[in-house]
Amino acid sequence: MRIGIFFGGPSREREISFAGGRTVYDNLDRRLFQPVLIFVDSLRNFILLDWQHLYHQSIRDFYPPAEALPPSPHGFQVYLESLGELPPEKQEVIIQKVGKRITSSELPQHIDMAFLALHGLYGEDGQIQQELDALGIPYTGSGPKASQIGMDRSIQKDLMGVLGFPGPKDYILTRAEWLDANASDIYQEAVNQLGFPIAVHPARQGSSIGVSLVEEKSGLEGFELAINRALFREIVPVYEWKDRSDYERTEYVQLLTDIWDGLGFPMDVTFHSETRIIYHPEQLLDFLNSQAQIAGEGDLFVLESHHHEDKVVLESFIDGKEFSCIVLRKEDGMVVALPPTEILKGSEVFDYRAKYLPGLSKQVTPIELPTEQINAIRAACERLFNEIGFQAYARFDGFFSPDGRVFLNDPNTTAILLPSSFLYTQAAAIGLNPTQLLTFIIRISLQERLAASPGREQYSVLLELLAQRLHEARLHASERKRIGILFGGSEPERNVSVESARNVFEKLAGSVQYEPIPLFLAGQPGKQQLYQLPIGLLLRNDADEIVQKINNPRPHRVMADIRSQCADITAQYGPSGPIFEPIPLRFEELPQMVDGVFLALHGAIGEHGNLQERLDALGLPYNGSDARASRVMANKYQALQTLKRNGFPIANQVLLHKSDYEAGADAFFSRVENQLHYPMVGKPVEGGCSSAVKVLRSRNELEAYTRLMFRPEAEAGLEARRTLRLKAREEFPRQDDILFESLLTAGGASLFVEITAGLLTHYLPDGSLRYEIFHPTENIASGHFLSPEDNFLAKKNARAQPAIFGKKPEDHQAVLLQLANALERAARILNVQGYATIDAFVRVYEDRSVQTTIIEVNSLPDLSTASCFIPQAARQGYRPHELIERILAFGMESREEAVLSPKNESAEPWPAAAGHLTSPDPLPFTAPTRQEPMIQYGTNMEEIRPERPGGFRPQPFWEYFRESLGHITREVWLFLKSPIFLRNLAGIAGAILLLFFLTTGIMRLYTRHGESLQVPNYIGMDLEDALRKARKQDFKIVVIDSFFDSNQEANTIYQQDPKPLQRAKEGRTIYVSKYRVMADSIILPTLISAGYNYDQYTIKLKRLDIMPVIKERVFDNKQEENSILYFYHHGRKITDDMLRRGVKVPKGSTLEFVITERITTNVPVPDLVCKRYDAAAFLISGSNLAIGNIYGDVGDRESAYVYRQEPEYVPGQMIPQGQQINLYLTATRPSGCPDELDPSSLDGGGNNSQDENSNNGNEDF
Repeated sequence: MRIGIFFGGPSREREISFAGGRTVYDNLDRRLFQPVLIFVDSLRNFILLDWQHLYHQSIRDFYPPAEALPPSPHGFQVYLESLGELPPEKQEVIIQKVGKRITSSELPQHIDMAFLALHGLYGEDGQIQQELDALGIPYTGSGPKASQIGMDRSIQKDLMGVLGFPGPKDYILTRAEWLDANASDIYQEAVNQLGFPIAVHPARQGSSIGVSLVEEKSGLEGFELAINRALFREIVPVYEWKDRSDYERTEYVQLLTDIWDGLGFPMDVTFHSETRIIYHPEQLLDFLNSQAQIAGEGDLFVLESHHHEDKVVLESFIDGKEFSCIVLRKEDGMVVALPPTEILKGSEVFDYRAKYLPGLSKQVTPIELPTEQINAIRAACERLFNEIGFQAYARFDGFFSPDGRVFLNDPNTTAILLPSSFLYTQAAAIGLNPTQLLTFIIRISLQERLAASPGREQYSVLLELLAQRLHEARLHASERKRIGILFGGSEPERNVSVESARNVFEKLAGSVQYEPIPLFLAGQPGKQQLYQLPIGLLLRNDADEIVQKINNPRPHRVMADIRSQCADITAQYGPSGPIFEPIPLRFEELPQMVDGVFLALHGAIGEHGNLQERLDALGLPYNGSDARASRVMANKYQALQTLKRNGFPIANQVLLHKSDYEAGADAFFSRVENQLHYPMVGKPVEGGCSSAVKVLRSRNELEAYTRLMFRPEAEAGLEARRTLRLKAREEFPRQDDILFESLLTAGGASLFVEITAGLLTHYLPDGSLRYEIFHPTENIASGHFLSPEDNFLAKKNARAQPAIFGKKPEDHQAVLLQLANALERAARILNVQGYATIDAFVRVYEDRSVQTTIIEVNSLPDLSTASCFIPQAARQGYRPHELIERILAFGMESREEAVLSPKNESAEPWPAAAGHLTSPDPLPFTAPTRQEPMIQYGTNMEEIRPERPGGFRPQPFWEYFRESLGHITREVWLFLKSPIFLRNLAGIAGAILLLFFLTTGIMRLYTRHGESLQVPNYIGMDLEDALRKARKQDFKIVVIDSFFDSNQEANTIYQQDPKPLQRAKEGRTIYVSKYRVMADSIILPTLISAGYNYDQYTIKLKRLDIMPVIKERVFDNKQEENSILYFYHHGRKITDDMLRRGVKVPKGSTLEFVITERITTNVPVPDLVCKRYDAAAFLISGSNLAIGNIYGDVGDRESAYVYRQEPEYVPGQMIPQGQQINLYLTATRPSGCPDELDPSSLDGGGNNSQDENSNNGNEDF
């Protein structure tokens, strides 16, 4: 069955739709369906998209194509609508670069059914549903009528009120009312009706776009900002624009370009009552700059999205638990609500970033409420589903209030389809993985379309065909090879491992050949435990959350009821034996459970060869290089030294052991500084490519880095972390060795690029390997990191792009060929097998010669959606599922080859890995027959051999120093006595002498005519006094500069030329600079420009003559210490949102800051067992500790009892302030707890009998 995946669209949620369409494409069961990509552009063109473009991070990366874009000196990235009014023929030229345009009438020729992954306008408003109905094409989700209701928040509220659903107080404001009325009057009316805080929503946008929360302290100014934001309007005073620097103006326009944070283009710009449409950011920047030059100080620019909102919904704030719940239609016609997910967010508004970025909000499924209250939420969602007439599936957001009411506020006909979205996590709770859920949605949507249009015979045919294919798939399910996806670990890369594993699972879940099984490795090295995970845990955001669920499973009682209600769905579409809790496994059990293993581990745990050795012993094939090659590549020193002996240039390296530091810290640091210069790079010798890799620019940073790497196990190293400016949650692993390297620079090259290149290996008929090198990508940002916005929202688009090595194609190809040869040679030397990525610096010189300096070879590359490996493979023609299957197939084939061609028994075996690093001892490598390279190089690899503690020993320093000094001295002496140097030296000396004589002669002629006087000292004088004094001596004073300094008296001269006491002619002009009377006004820098760090921000302020002071420190263990929350100027609160729009203050002003602190002293563990929750919470906060996870099925949390705490109470035990304490609650007093005392008995009063009676009569109070 051909499934057309519709994604993209014209709405502000197009990037989420693009990512959701990719998720559907990756997860569709390829045994049942043939996916057809139908990209809907912002002009509503249907495009049969070339699949390679699907793996770009953002739509703007490929559409419109680069050749269609106008020049943009500031590098603005734009969507198609920024190209202006395009005639059809120009649209056609653009579309042909990415695919093929089709009309709506041609859709039936290409697809049998539509899977709608569109959001917002032309996705959830009923328009495309009407078009598909007219074409007779079935589609997923609800029909036109329900979609129209679900799209408009104001219509929803009216209808839900009629149907008797509770809702908050609301106030509907139209754009016309806002523009015509007085803002203060509307503000007062809204406050009178709704109180504070006020939630502000656009009426027809996604649930999190343009949303603001107005608090009382925000006042009228905050209210105006919120309304304008919801209407997508900005007001820019001309004086503020003039005061911005060129960088700040460009940054502001860039913010406006964002389609969710800003206004987007095209834009209506009103100035002097004239409105014009501006399509491109460069045009806007030019217009604002040019008009500001002729505008008055009181003029305004009014910027408004051309596709603005017409209505805004204001609501009273609901205090309660926020949730989201998926409702499904079952095949028997009944509806069932899945377990609702509680959203624990960091701010009051669940905005666009919090909804889609992992880590900004925590999700708990099911919501932490008693069974009866969860069922009340589910019943309300099921009722609304039926009342409005939703079909197939829908998502409902809402709040559960403390008084037990369920508020539903945002029905969605198309749920978010990202990998860890509510749709998939809630379906996982009943045993369905994403592939199985999508199959169910397609099946039930077909049934809904047939019910709505009984006369459509083709719908019945499609239903019968799908039923037949499902039956065949179940019959052949046992023929699929079971692949265990092994991920997790305790390395800093463990969260990347989760992302990689989830991506690999998606690609294999719909495979014809393979059945994936998630396997999680928990615990520290030496104490690790293997688990088979239920699909729900694979969809968690990070590894630590998975570990927490493994250690504290505690399934909610409501889950048994929900799974029973969904048993028919799970039986039809789910696995034969679904699991819902982690199952511990022994490695020895793996051969009975799986046919192969896909290693999705990163860092030392997966790449140092130990796991590969264990799998070899079990006879299980796996992906990537074998144990021996993996061990070498995992060690950055050993791998690069091996390449160096084979002729590769590498960075200068110094490898030192902890014992060297313990023997003498000063000698340790001197040794590093004598062999390397600042800045240098410090990194762990083993581990991931970015973990604890830092550029060190001073002795202070070198010392901090070393102390942090060699710190004792229980020490946090807070002072060193501050010196290195580590983020609050940035991990820094302890190791016994540090590798210091020189920082590579261009070194005279005309082009200097940092690249990452992937590769695949293939067997040739003779058993040798062919290496396929991918086109490398340029690493734009140091450290290979993408921000969360880049990974999930495609916001900044800092993603690495294909590297370009020349302006001319022939230059680029020439460099690319040399680079590919160098990378292949390095891969062969290190015996890379299967796949890998190579990080390197490339120098290209004027003569087109290329020097490739390898940084690192990764034997198990990142396979997450944010990696560069999958897009590189796509450009080579590998679809992601084909790529994963090819990697697996090579591992399977390698195992078969190893069995058929065993290694030479006489070859020297590799020794076991030592407990710490030791001196390298090169070993000749005898490769297996199947791995004989096409080209023979020198020593292929070297192995670590234990000789003595203390790590690798490079050449002794003094020997190295003597050799280097002798070599440099010889080279310098040869240069100094060379004829060319002597000739040039003589010429330079002659020129200097001639210039000296000419200058002195001219100066004598100049100073010998006329009278000369000694120049008085005017510095420190008032300008008026200096003018009077100058007139008496026949001097003229001209003020050439003025400067405001709050610490100096105005009109005082602080500089003059000529200098005091010099000789000057009579009538000479004296140029002076004075302190200004009035302070300059400046635009304050944004907080993000200083990373929200108070120390960094104050440096910027002091340069602008602004005085920062700390008004208050607020304890916040979740943020880095000294993070800025907000600040005040003359009592006015300044927020980050206001700064982004421009805040102007006079120089010399004082700003009062509210910043965070992270208290780090230790406090005793409080004894919380037997106490009520409210008392326990008071004790925790009073000790500057934090409440962690709360477990327990209780209705009233405040009156519940604590029956267990983590960490447990031990008299005298101390923990750091700010640490979290987990609480386990029960509704009744735990057994063994003493009776509670009446408060009156605590004053020493004596009515004991009354206290006894009170206690006996109110035991459960």
